[in-house]
Amino acid sequence: MGMQNFAPEFQTPEQYIIDITYHIWEERGVGLIHQWYAADSPVRTPHVVTNSVDAVVRHTLDTMHEFPDRELLAEDVIIGDKTKGFYSSHRVRSTATHLGDGAFGPVTKRSITMLAIADCLCRDNQVVEEWLIRDQAAIALQLGIEPEKYGQALGANNPDAYAIGNEAMRRRWVNPNGLAIIGDQTIANSIIQTYDVMWNEKNLQVMMEGYDRAVRFEGFSGQLCYGRSHTGNIFRGIMASIPDGRFEPYHIIVHQQTENAVRVALRWSYCGTHGGYGRFGEPGGSPLAILAISHFELRDGLIKNEWVLMDETSVYAQMAAHHLT
Repeated sequence: MGMQNFAPEFQTPEQYIIDITYHIWEERGVGLIHQWYAADSPVRTPHVVTNSVDAVVRHTLDTMHEFPDRELLAEDVIIGDKTKGFYSSHRVRSTATHLGDGAFGPVTKRSITMLAIADCLCRDNQVVEEWLIRDQAAIALQLGIEPEKYGQALGANNPDAYAIGNEAMRRRWVNPNGLAIIGDQTIANSIIQTYDVMWNEKNLQVMMEGYDRAVRFEGFSGQLCYGRSHTGNIFRGIMASIPDGRFEPYHIIVHQQTENAVRVALRWSYCGTHGGYGRFGEPGGSPLAILAISHFELRDGLIKNEWVLMDETSVYAQMAAHHLT
């Protein structure tokens, strides 16, 4: 169903996502973006929303200049069928060398590994909407830059872009027709319920029921840990900074294949006030919106592997912008 009106060279949704990424980035076919992105395709990130294919081309060229040897390695593409086309959640591990001046400052010649997740709605052989997160904080750390200072500079240089408030931020992530569930509803509801109890009730004890004891967690700022306790500590640091924060899910895919683990992709937000000490330092009372995408692999109904991407440099930018307005 998902491949109606797609070019015959693309046999599956996974092939479409992987191949167009390869042709654009590694074969340097930047002009192909005009073919594979709709002219007014919105691309939403925690930093900005663009609404033109020309903006996609410009940002791609900027990144290629800064990291000209970047290779994009598809770790997973989680697919959900839509009535027309398909929805994909593409987790990409990239290797690159900082060889051009750009968003991360003068050339350092340092090698980095970056993780990104791109959620795309695709139909008629084009990407028509995209929600994108890159772990900018992890990139900064590998280049010898403090993520907090990097984010503060973003907010100070363009306060109007970051002091827009939580509601405007969350609208970048929200699904206009309410929560969308693609795939097994029982599994989807179990994941959402686990996150709801953790993030909204601040009850990490629920991890005993929903997480494998040997869970592997990979998260923002390049964090990697194992086990429920260490994973919970990472979540607790954010909750401590934003104690009144509310979790809200927008889109979830449950993808089941007999030869693979059950895989889940969830787009969500956590919005509130910087009211406590925690991961983001001394509380300043600013509204903070975290836009996030999580991937899960399940074993025997429990979360065995979890990836959580949020862009912490955007959070620091919001804090800095709030204090300037």
